[in-house]
Amino acid sequence: MLVAMPKLTRLPTGKVPKDVLKRLVFTHLGAPSDRVLKGPHVGEDAALIDMDDRILIAKANPITGAESRIGWLTVHINANDVAVRGAEPKWFLSVILLPEGSDESLLETIMVEMHEACMELGVSIIGGHTEVALGLTKPIVSGFMLGEVSKERCITTGGAKTGDKIILTKGVAIEGTGILAEDLKTRLQGRVDDATLERASKMLDMISVVPEALKACSIGGVNSIHTPTEGGVLNGLLEISEASGLGFKLNEDKLLISDETSQICEALGIDPLRLLSSGSLLIVVEPGMAEKVITGINEIGVDARIIGEISSDPEEHLIIQGDGKVRSAGSVDQDELFRVLEEQA
Repeated sequence: MLVAMPKLTRLPTGKVPKDVLKRLVFTHLGAPSDRVLKGPHVGEDAALIDMDDRILIAKANPITGAESRIGWLTVHINANDVAVRGAEPKWFLSVILLPEGSDESLLETIMVEMHEACMELGVSIIGGHTEVALGLTKPIVSGFMLGEVSKERCITTGGAKTGDKIILTKGVAIEGTGILAEDLKTRLQGRVDDATLERASKMLDMISVVPEALKACSIGGVNSIHTPTEGGVLNGLLEISEASGLGFKLNEDKLLISDETSQICEALGIDPLRLLSSGSLLIVVEPGMAEKVITGINEIGVDARIIGEISSDPEEHLIIQGDGKVRSAGSVDQDELFRVLEEQA
């Protein structure tokens, strides 16, 4: 008698789909701890651990889609996810995996980048691991950031409430635009002018959201903050919906999209709403406090505007177009960056 073998499903490049996370990851979390106030959950940027009068914020994240400035990016990406919980990033560990045949200069470059990023944020590097690994074609750096915050000031992604206004800072697809301009420069030349590509590559300098996150938290009225990283601003909104059990309405004509992002996305056939957007913040605020938060963020030199609002129906994920027509936001199965890099490969 023949026994049917189970069908194997290949995972896409990038984040593991949330249904797989729920089925294979969230069901295998080791021993429970009553000190874990917030553990693994779709949309939550960091873990919360009870430390009596304080909450320890913990976040781990790798850099896999970029090849340049990976040490600097690793620090800032992890610091962002700590800051959106209302905490100042304080302590950092890293795991650096280098390809076979790497020389010391590559390790030195990554360490100098991490050191400089930590100096910018006032963060201490307290440990980690470094090795040359079999099978790698490029370095991979993974970071682990810690911070702390008082229990009164801690914010989660799932804290959004019906009627809250959704604020977007800086714009969409910031990190994705910078990476594509750096890593696919040759492919883009001739379709995007050199000056635009140069400006786009400098968008990576905008990755840190620590100042605006902490500023928004200090003003008050903020119920949820989320960093729209992989899957872009749209996936960020879907994760807020998942975490809060609520829906959203997005006004398409209110989005901040730079000319650099528009040109690169058009040249590569990319949806900017689904492109890696580290450097942006989604801030969900009580309606009466939204303008105060925007003013405060503007005062530190960061653009921000209301792009939509939270709705009561968790299945309502709507995009309102400039002409007033409404369409469903749909899902994000893969970040546009990884899709394009796969095609390039």
